Amino acid sequence: MYRIGLAAFALVVGGCHPSIPPAEPDIPDDQLVLEVDNHNWSDVLIWIQHDGQRSRFITVNAAHSVTEPIPKYLVSSDGTLSLIAHRIGGGNDYYTSPKISVRTGYTVRFTLEDELGRSSVGVW
Repeated sequence: MYRIGLAAFALVVGGCHPSIPPAEPDIPDDQLVLEVDNHNWSDVLIWIQHDGQRSRFITVNAAHSVTEPIPKYLVSSDGTLSLIAHRIGGGNDYYTSPKISVRTGYTVRFTLEDELGRSSVGVW
């Protein structure tokens, strides 16, 4: 009987420990950061348009979020950029953000919806 009680106690106490939250990316405060929240059912390619050229940046898996620093060379000389999202295998389903003004210390939040044309960008 004693062993059954001890085993039950161990199961209850063992199940009560707090879970460890996922590690936040280690990005300095003076870095320009892109946060992507993909609500799409497909993986999505993110491109950054700057100085008249388009550079492939990251791939965001379906229904996942990603935080990545944006290197300075991907920002136009006038301090702007545009984000382009294209669903992998999605044919003509894409979204191009308006030109946004950015600088170091800013966070760009890119929310991708299931229909990419309804996606949005915010900067703070």
